[in-house]
Amino acid sequence: MTNKYNREFLLEYVESENKSNEYRVSLDNMNKIVDLIEYFGIELYRPITRLLLSNWQEITERINQYTDADWMMAEEIQKTTPTLDRFSIAMLIEVLEGEDTFNQGENVGRRLSDEELRAIRQHQDEQ
Repeated sequence: MTNKYNREFLLEYVESENKSNEYRVSLDNMNKIVDLIEYFGIELYRPITRLLLSNWQEITERINQYTDADWMMAEEIQKTTPTLDRFSIAMLIEVLEGEDTFNQGENVGRRLSDEELRAIRQHQDEQ
């Protein structure tokens, strides 16, 4: 990790996104997001931040409904990833394997428009 992308930088970025988009995620939970960024790799700090902040409330509501069996699964995974707490593990489970979130669900199955495809192709040609 370069000096540019230290924990302080990552937390400042998460705080900035949280404030500018009015997500109202607590400081403690923003620190959990930074933990997840550090776990996955700082190269993904922007998309991870946006994904987690924009869906934090909905995913947290699902985690709050966890049964003992759900928590047992999170605790088993935590044994191999001790840098993450069990809530962070549950967050990973929900993001990677849980139901589609509302923000993502509205676009499920939607095909890209011709205009969107042209923009992607143009961007690729410029690379």
